[in-house]
Amino acid sequence: MDENTTISWILLSTALASEQKPANFESIAQIADGINHAVPTYNELQESLRWLIVNEMVEKKGKRYQLTIIGAEFIEKAKSQTNSVILNIWDELTRMIKKTKAQQRL
Repeated sequence: MDENTTISWILLSTALASEQKPANFESIAQIADGINHAVPTYNELQESLRWLIVNEMVEKKGKRYQLTIIGAEFIEKAKSQTNSVILNIWDELTRMIKKTKAQQRL
């Protein structure tokens, strides 16, 4: 799995895990496992969350994480571009993150 796919996987997992309240690593990992039938490594979680925090899509509250307004808008945009099937949203998020990174390099 490439970096963009991993980041989008963790973004989607964080969005779902933190719908009611900020989520911890374990909750995010459980949701990620449900999406991909694989548990993200500690490094995948840590690096992805770091990128998402730097890009203001996720915020950390103590040892828990939740979407920011920017992150929620990113998720909603991905949902609006597809038929709301989780794997299709994940694919769209991957495309959007790749585009975001390309714009950052300019």
